[in-house]
Amino acid sequence: MNRRLLQRNTRFLLIWLPLVLLICSTAFYTMLLKHTHHMQEKQLLLKQTNIWNAFISRSGHIDWQVPGEYDIIEGTASPQAKLNAPLDTVIYYTDSKQLHPFKKLTGHLSWNGKSYLVTTYISSTEFSHLIIKVFVSEAFILALLLIAIVVINRKSSGLLWKPFLNTMEKVNTFEVTRNESLTLPAETGTTEFNELNKAITALIARINTAYLNQKQFVENASHEMQTPLAIIRSKLELLINQPGLTEKNAALIGDITTANDRLSQMNRTLLLLAKIENNQFPETETVEIAQILKKILADFKNHYEEIPLISATIENTTTVHVNRVLIDVLISNLIKNAIEHNQPKGNINIALSKNTLLIENTGPALSVNPHELFERFKKGSHQTKTTGLGLALVKQICNLYQFKVNYNYNDGWHRVMVKFDEAAG
Repeated sequence: MNRRLLQRNTRFLLIWLPLVLLICSTAFYTMLLKHTHHMQEKQLLLKQTNIWNAFISRSGHIDWQVPGEYDIIEGTASPQAKLNAPLDTVIYYTDSKQLHPFKKLTGHLSWNGKSYLVTTYISSTEFSHLIIKVFVSEAFILALLLIAIVVINRKSSGLLWKPFLNTMEKVNTFEVTRNESLTLPAETGTTEFNELNKAITALIARINTAYLNQKQFVENASHEMQTPLAIIRSKLELLINQPGLTEKNAALIGDITTANDRLSQMNRTLLLLAKIENNQFPETETVEIAQILKKILADFKNHYEEIPLISATIENTTTVHVNRVLIDVLISNLIKNAIEHNQPKGNINIALSKNTLLIENTGPALSVNPHELFERFKKGSHQTKTTGLGLALVKQICNLYQFKVNYNYNDGWHRVMVKFDEAAG
């Protein structure tokens, strides 16, 4: 799944930064515990030293036991006793009737030839509270730090990537067919974005140049080809009217004339395809498909001497916002294709309803793959009268306006369906 760069960056932060903070928090807690235990040991030892000094200075005339503070016992320790090492213990307080945790340190000391066991105590409760408070404070600070890093990162990333987003917005709205230049700021405050804008500006300039060169070549080539084709046709007409022309020569001239007409038609169709690809039909208007369809049907009936039986069901409900010339070309090519590839005394059914145009005609099955039917120079049969560009032109126009065109063959009927985009109506 693709995500925006800012989202991916934030996602990485939210995955890895809490993990790093957790590891750091664990390490901090471990170090805090060690330092606390070390501090307790030092305090117990210091208290033991102070009490023993007071005991010696007063010749033993002090309280030998203060609950929760110290104990002084004359004698030696048992073999199982641990000396000079902090140990956990509890002391019962009768006034509160509760056991309280303490740390104790027992040392073996001697004075006037006698042995004494001096035990000092420190409450563990306050140290536990201190550890909890410090750790909670540290966790709060780390959580606040995490939020601050994420927020600052999003804000800073948004500001840093703003020149890039502005560039992408301009590039997305750029249309080479409008023959316009793309102006991007040379200075964005970031070296990489400056280089990007410089490269895109140079690329757009080369694209515009290539587009203009291609457009001029196509127009010039088509125009220059039409002139010799017209000359050939006029010369053939003069030649066929010459006296003494044999039937064989007349047939040859007729074939040449037919081939010349096909070449002229192919030239015009290829030029039209190039213009559609270059989006040279920007003018659009609201067009009623029914009106165009009726006019084209009338023109075909007047043009063809023998035309298949056409049955038309036309509803005046379909309107599209397109170029009138192109929609005329689309429907004309579909009907002409149905006529040209029909069988003798065949039938054609045309139905227009609910933004859908269906044209079906009788005829033999295709000799090519149906998926290739809308490609250039692909023909449904080996007939030589057609250029193989009619349905390619239909497909190109449908792609331009996002219409859907489909073909299928069943029970001796070829069916082509065009689904007009309702949003264009």
